[in-house]
Parts: sequence; C-alpha cells; structure tokens
Amino acid sequence: MDKQSFGLTLSFTSRHNLATWNLTTVYGPCHEPARSDFVNWLKNHQIDDDANWIFLGDFNFYRSLIDRNKPGGNLQDTLIFNDIIGHLGLVELPLKGRAFTWSNMQQEPLLEQLDWFFTSNNWMLAYPNTLVMPLAKITSDHVPCKISISTSIPKSNIFRFENFCPQHPGFLEAATTGWSALVRNQRDSASSIAGKFKNTRQSLKN
Repeated sequence: MDKQSFGLTLSFTSRHNLATWNLTTVYGPCHEPARSDFVNWLKNHQIDDDANWIFLGDFNFYRSLIDRNKPGGNLQDTLIFNDIIGHLGLVELPLKGRAFTWSNMQQEPLLEQLDWFFTSNNWMLAYPNTLVMPLAKITSDHVPCKISISTSIPKSNIFRFENFCPQHPGFLEAATTGWSALVRNQRDSASSIAGKFKNTRQSLKN
C-alpha cells in the first residue's frame, strides 16, 4: 500500500473469510530532516473506524520520560509522539514482562523503550487476544518481540453460578442430569455431596 524509507505498509486478505487488515512496520529516523518527514508521514495516515490496522517497529520515540532508566530525555519528543497516537486514535499493545526494548550496550547501559506496538480501535474487537511477548536478545541492541494474534478470549477454569443461569431453557435438565450422575468417590456423605456438586457444575458448564 505504501513504501517509504522509514515505513512499509502491507494489506493482508484472509483466504478463510476474506477479512482484510493492514500492517505498517516502521523505523523512525533519529536526525533531521528525515525525522520530521517520518512524523508527518505517520500522522497523515487515514484510519477508517472499521479498519483493522497494526503499527509496529522502532519508532525512536518514547511516550514518557520514565521509558528510560536514566534521567534526562527529550520531553518535546514525548509530546510529539503522544500527539500522533492520539490523532490516529491508536491503542497501545503493552509489552509483557519487560520495561525497555533498547540498550546502548555499555557497561552501565542506557535502556529505553523505543519499539512500540499499536492497533486501531476496531482491531481489539476483531482480535481481542493480541499479545506482545519479548524474546531472547542475542546480538542486536533491540529486543526482538513476537506478536501473537488470536480471536479467542481466554476463559477462566473457575465456574461461577450467574443469576441468569436458571432462565436458560436447558438449565433444569442440565442440573438434574448432573445431580443424578454417578459419583465415583462415595466414602462418606460429604464426599458424595461434593461429587454431586462437581458433576452438576460440569453439566452446567457443558
């Protein structure tokens, strides 16, 4: 869709359901005038409300002065970067288990988060279980990251009886089937009734 020295945008179409989504990978220049060109290019993207779009890469910006392990930094850069994110309506995908993605590789290193992962608002509806996981850093001064994209939402193993359960058309039958099922461990009354509750819970979950 678009090819620049600091960014590449691709459009993907699913062979399964013909759904489309866009991927923009970036490398933000550190020096002018390329840095200003990058800022203008990024801010001028047009993202439709129903678009599924993910932006990722080395932006060479941080969102806050706490995105580095040492005092200092450029406050103006954080304002510019956050203004772009707000203007585009992007949602940040947090990095799990790591605060920084770049190191200057010195004895007492400067650490910063320069690599970012953003999606459009609609993305989180289409792919609610999108995760960013850091991988082992081998030779690069950047931490490689893996983005896992899924449409499934993790479900808790804990069963909670909800107020709406008795209103379900199959509730009485499921509860009766579970309560009447054979209990394997019937050492005493307590284990017998515990087994019945367990069978009923499983029946209602199914």
